[in-house]
Amino acid sequence: MALVFGIGVGLFILIVLWTVVIFTGFLTMQWSNGGPITAATVLLASVVTLILVLIPRGNTSDDKTEPVDEFFIPRIIMLCVMSLSALLGGVLWFVMKCVQPVYAKQSATLYHGINYGNYQPYKGS
Repeated sequence: MALVFGIGVGLFILIVLWTVVIFTGFLTMQWSNGGPITAATVLLASVVTLILVLIPRGNTSDDKTEPVDEFFIPRIIMLCVMSLSALLGGVLWFVMKCVQPVYAKQSATLYHGINYGNYQPYKGS
């Protein structure tokens, strides 16, 4: 049985596929016509997921027995939760630190030597 990073090829394909779908959803969220693109990728991923789940894996009754990892599913669940937490933390960091507006400050030399009458520049708070 072929393994990719210690997991089966089908599960690896599903993880990559749904990761691409999530990133496509995030990228097209702000577009005016992003809804149909996101819906199409979710539909395509759902069809591929159903195909991979419903197609039989072949002959699974071998004479030799392989050790079974009983903690595989809890580790995958923990990996998914940690990945989503890291993704959410990265998005929140980006929104809170990188996307904050930077307001221009008024220069003191802008009005130096120019008579504007009674005009007083706004000093801000």
